[in-house]
Amino acid sequence: MNKNQTIKKLTACICAAAVAALSCVAVSFAAEKEDVLEELSDTSLYLLEQNSSADYTNDYVLGAVVSGAVDESFCESYKESVEAALSENDGKLMYTDYYSGEQTESLMYEATAAIVLNKMGYDTTDIGGYNFADILASYDLSLVSNPYYLCEALKAARAINAGDELEQKLLEALMAYYTVDESDSSLGGMDYWGISTDNNGVFIDAVAPYMSENEEVKEAVEKSLNFILSMKRDDGYDSSVAYASEYGNPDSTALALRAFIACGDDENAAEAYSLLLGFKSSQTTGAYLYYGSDNVYATKDAQSALLAYYEYLASSSSEEETTESTETTTDETTEADETTTEATTAESDDESESTTAEDTEAEETTTTTASTTESSTASTSTDSNPNTGATGITATVTMLAIAGAIALKKRR
Repeated sequence: MNKNQTIKKLTACICAAAVAALSCVAVSFAAEKEDVLEELSDTSLYLLEQNSSADYTNDYVLGAVVSGAVDESFCESYKESVEAALSENDGKLMYTDYYSGEQTESLMYEATAAIVLNKMGYDTTDIGGYNFADILASYDLSLVSNPYYLCEALKAARAINAGDELEQKLLEALMAYYTVDESDSSLGGMDYWGISTDNNGVFIDAVAPYMSENEEVKEAVEKSLNFILSMKRDDGYDSSVAYASEYGNPDSTALALRAFIACGDDENAAEAYSLLLGFKSSQTTGAYLYYGSDNVYATKDAQSALLAYYEYLASSSSEEETTESTETTTDETTEADETTTEATTAESDDESESTTAEDTEAEETTTTTASTTESSTASTSTDSNPNTGATGITATVTMLAIAGAIALKKRR
């Protein structure tokens, strides 16, 4: 076997082992992501059994869209319902009071519709001739009495790129609801009938993207997170000090998960996800329990958290794949350059060696054969390593590289 053939064989072995190592890591990550998607799909299907309408008032649509629980015709029907409502109400989406029948413009419906339509892939600048950025910007924020609406509106403005001016306007209005805990200055949160895990989960989910550019927001998020962590129980997260319990509940656990995701806190997010699954119904697929019974509201909060966690994992996985692809391309380019250099050197050496005496060639041939045999033995021994997983494969790659370097050195 000549030098070039040996190089090719060793390179192939090393590349194969490296690919196997990367595959192990990718499969482990993908399995977690797919598990979350399956949970989201089950939960979305359960909620659609409660309300299957393709209408902008249906709170369960976003999770159903992302999980693939609805088809293209459903999405088109949803868009048509929004267009019809906007046309009927001069570019507004209305909320109808259950008891009085009175209609008022709903910032919550408008923000949610903007997020859903954007996720469906529609152009939110032209929905029946209306631009959702303009719809959100024209809403009179002095009419808002529930900060949850501002949270949704801020997320919508960011999702559809409605502009920095609108985002800052909504952020300022939302931050007005933030307060520091009176009994402990290290704690704080969104004050809506008091500070709670639920309030803080939704609040952090909305404002966390602005932490790096706003010290006030950063401090608010940190103290709001402290409050959430103070409400941790063995089985999940409790809601508030005013209604404290020794047990957690699915709603608060789900919204705590959303807060951890928004802050990129992988460890606490993974734990909260595990705790949330502890509230799953054993009788009804996709449902979540509240005090032992299937509960639509608890399931809706669980759906929102599962959606956020799945998208977070999917985004992280995509970023890792992009990084790995870039590194692989760089490594391949470097390897190609090195191979070309070695081939040129080998050719030069071969030409020089061809002028030597017959007995010298015979001696070198014998040495080459012995070195090849030694390299082959090293490769065989390494390939039979019983270790499994990324650690074992990494050790195998290292050993192969060393064996290759030794063999090449001997040939020179």
